[in-house]
Amino acid sequence: MSRREALTSCAGKPFGAQTIAAENWLAYARIGTILVVGFMRSFAIVACSLVLAATASAEAKPKREAHHASKEKAKRSARARFHEPAKGSAPRIRAAYVIRGPIEGQSLGQPWQGKLHDPTQLAEGDGYVIRRPYRAFGTKTTVEFIHHAITDLREQFPEAHVFAVGDISQESGGQITQHRSHQSGRDVDIGLVYKSKPASFPEDFIPATADNLDCEATYALVNEFAETAKEDGGAQVIFLDYNVQGLLYHWAKDHGEDETILEHLFQYPSRGASDALVRHIPNHNNHIHVRFKCPGSDTSCRN
Repeated sequence: MSRREALTSCAGKPFGAQTIAAENWLAYARIGTILVVGFMRSFAIVACSLVLAATASAEAKPKREAHHASKEKAKRSARARFHEPAKGSAPRIRAAYVIRGPIEGQSLGQPWQGKLHDPTQLAEGDGYVIRRPYRAFGTKTTVEFIHHAITDLREQFPEAHVFAVGDISQESGGQITQHRSHQSGRDVDIGLVYKSKPASFPEDFIPATADNLDCEATYALVNEFAETAKEDGGAQVIFLDYNVQGLLYHWAKDHGEDETILEHLFQYPSRGASDALVRHIPNHNNHIHVRFKCPGSDTSCRN
């Protein structure tokens, strides 16, 4: 083999072909390196994005949970304060109130866990019907406020149909059917006033509508109890359906009532928490539920 042939051949391959193959391999290697580096960079960017997103989510989650917990706590607090059951929950059975120590006063314990001692019974009278006399027992101040309000309303609206007084408490207080409260003689249900007496009234409380509700007389009824709020043992809160509040609110506003008075009286038109005396609670579109404060002399009583 000549020197030229030796130089142009290596292991049976021409020297020029070997050089080209090597250069191609190096080019492919560089391309492969670029692709790998590019992939690694992309992977790193995606990984960093996922880490940042996860971190942000982890930081936001406690805030969301705290906000949700705060809202739920507020709802539970309101339900506990006003004996409202959680939506879809089974009725809660509370242990009977146990009297400890000397008894001072008539109302013992809380409206939803209490008893009555030496109760006062609401007497029958003209112009109103006591739907269940065996549940017409309360504190002396509660009974007096009820009787005074009904009597005054009858004088203001002599042509109105008979009024309906629902449950206060049973003679000894404690749990009664159809109620979570009404245990300590400081709650009463009063039927609304209608333009004409519904067929099954006063045996049944009738849902109020714009067509059947006597807004003037019902507003006066609410006002009779509202005026006791500053008195000893007077109204603490009045429960009434939000939409029925709206009917009374607009009637009063249209008839010249001061808006400041209405804002302090009704929760309507606010949908949220309110310091108003009249507040929404479910299943109260056919009567008002008045809760009275503990009289000063009833030291065993709890609001």
